Amino acid sequence: MKKTAMLLAGVANFVVSVPLFAQTGEAVGASPALQQTTELKALTIEPGMLPKASDGRQVTLTVDGVERQLNAGSYKGNVVLSVTEDIPVQYHQLPVHHFRTALYVENGAPVPAKSVSSALQGAMLSAGTVTDARITSTGERFNGIMVTGNGKYTIDRPIIDLTGNGGNDFAGFGAAIMSNGHADVTVNQPIIRTRGAIRTALFVGGDSTMHVNDAEIEVVNGTLPSDYKFTVDVGRMMEVPWMLGLSGNVRASNLVDRGTLYISNSHIRSQGWGVLSTDDNTHVRMFVDNSLIEAVEAGYGTYSIGDSVNTFSHSVIKAADIGAIMAAEGSATFTNRTLVYAGRYGVMMHSGVGGGTLTIDKGSEVHAGRTAIEVKGIGTTILVDDAKVTSGNGIILQAMENDDPFLKAMMSGKMPEGMGAPPPGMNPDGDHPGPKGLPSSPDVSGTFRHASLTGDFFNGRTAQGGMKLRFEDTQVTGRITTSTVAPASGKEPVRETYQEIGNVTNTPAPATTANGLAVSLDRKSHWTVTGTSYLARLELAPGAQIDAGASKLQLLVDGKPAKIKAGVYAGKITLLVK
Repeated sequence: MKKTAMLLAGVANFVVSVPLFAQTGEAVGASPALQQTTELKALTIEPGMLPKASDGRQVTLTVDGVERQLNAGSYKGNVVLSVTEDIPVQYHQLPVHHFRTALYVENGAPVPAKSVSSALQGAMLSAGTVTDARITSTGERFNGIMVTGNGKYTIDRPIIDLTGNGGNDFAGFGAAIMSNGHADVTVNQPIIRTRGAIRTALFVGGDSTMHVNDAEIEVVNGTLPSDYKFTVDVGRMMEVPWMLGLSGNVRASNLVDRGTLYISNSHIRSQGWGVLSTDDNTHVRMFVDNSLIEAVEAGYGTYSIGDSVNTFSHSVIKAADIGAIMAAEGSATFTNRTLVYAGRYGVMMHSGVGGGTLTIDKGSEVHAGRTAIEVKGIGTTILVDDAKVTSGNGIILQAMENDDPFLKAMMSGKMPEGMGAPPPGMNPDGDHPGPKGLPSSPDVSGTFRHASLTGDFFNGRTAQGGMKLRFEDTQVTGRITTSTVAPASGKEPVRETYQEIGNVTNTPAPATTANGLAVSLDRKSHWTVTGTSYLARLELAPGAQIDAGASKLQLLVDGKPAKIKAGVYAGKITLLVK
């Protein structure tokens, strides 16, 4: 195994020490296009006279091994103008992105002509592996390591430090480590820090697989360009959509297309927006084991959208705002004693046709500052089995119509400011946009097993769907009822009050549609009713218990008193606590 410079010295035209300009720092004027990589001791670039390469190639400036923004000015030290082949990437209908990277790997081998070797410090290369790479960038939209094509590749102990905004975190433009194609990439003991809007640490796209082990990763918000205008258009957005009730402009990771991401024994944190994200995907899977995931000032721990399943085992999520977001048919699993601590919402579900599944089992716990599980405008399936779920506002499960101001505007036939086209999963249909995809049940179905739960369960979206809850060997204390929902602040949320999105109050009320709330208790379950509750169906197995604790409980069916005993009750059911 040899040092990078030694190994690559024999590769034609990878590093050519033939200066184009005087070593004393001659000013760059109207010079011909650079034909080859050029090393200098000093360099002055006059305004409007940036060095350029011929068509199909890119110029990258490094000073003492640090990638720098190619701007007018004077530079001293080990100055290198690297000429590399262009790496064009077309993302949807956006203008072509022109990638540059310290190390480009294709089919398991480095490609010198596409690698800025002067930005790859201290690395040792051997067959299928790069070890101890040091990559530092203070310019924008510069990638650390890109791996594509077929075959396996290992990245051992990289230290990557990137400052400056990325270009498109839906495409990996500016990511620290990126996999694409059908590559199978293993990243061991990485230390990654980024400071910049959409400057992603990990990007997994195409049909690639990335294994991340023993990582220390932190991403910090950047400064948005002065001419940036808020948008939710994919590939253009540089900050989290505020309609999620969040702030921030950087995600630690993004999993797209048909990629697979494995993370183990790692600590990953983001200052805002989110930590582990999926987006614009066809079929993705994420597996996180024995790791600490933190959104420290704002944001979510993980986001699952589309055909996506994010699975956490033996892990901890600490999120300033939301532990996990499930969008459209996205799913999330917390298993094997995974702990979720969220400042506001433990899990929030929204958008699209729904149909995802939330699983909390095998000793896992979800603790939320407000509502534990919030379902907005979609149907879903929830399983809580041998797990703990607590909430700061006393609401375990809240189903409600979506209070997203953008969605409300779209449903009224308007295109909100900042939206050039409907987001994925939404399709305008005349004046009434509607979801694409296969029909999903509009109902919220929940099964709670081997648990003790204290808090309320509300179905506040009876105009859209019902709620079906089954309790097995579970003790539940609280109200389980249909309700009417209103903003907790008394006003509909807007951008200035974005943190109030999702924060609602409930008034128990009977359903005015056929969609109500059905409750089933098996023989080992006990429901202690703490306030008036309205149901459409109540099923009590022999041995099931339902009471009001020290108070008296009265059951009314279609307005008539009924004795509480094993059996099935249907109609307009009222449980009164006296």
